[in-house]
Amino acid sequence: MQRGDRSQALKESLRRLAAVAEGVHACAILDGEGFVIAAQPSDDRAAQLGALSASLAGTADSAMQRLGQGGLDRLLLEGQTGTLLCCRAGELNLALLLGKDASLAHCLFAAGKAKEEIEALLAQD
Repeated sequence: MQRGDRSQALKESLRRLAAVAEGVHACAILDGEGFVIAAQPSDDRAAQLGALSASLAGTADSAMQRLGQGGLDRLLLEGQTGTLLCCRAGELNLALLLGKDASLAHCLFAAGKAKEEIEALLAQD
């Protein structure tokens, strides 16, 4: 798959994720350093989501490894008005910013499906 086609397919995967999981305010696919590869919506919040999620996921991954629990699979931070969910998707990260009213179970399921799509797209050469 060509780079432009892959980029469009990643954006479409995020669009579907945001459409099926109520309460997703923003979602992004990031590399390990926090650079946004695709985002929904594509605005300034995506860059913040990318940078902060990468930093948190990196710290959490190091902590899990030091504690002998293996690499990070998923990170969940609940705040007073919303939730941040970060999942590994191959070599990339999937980050979701959820509203307080979002169904966490539904969002976790939708994120798992998106993660599978992302990994399948990345496996294509």
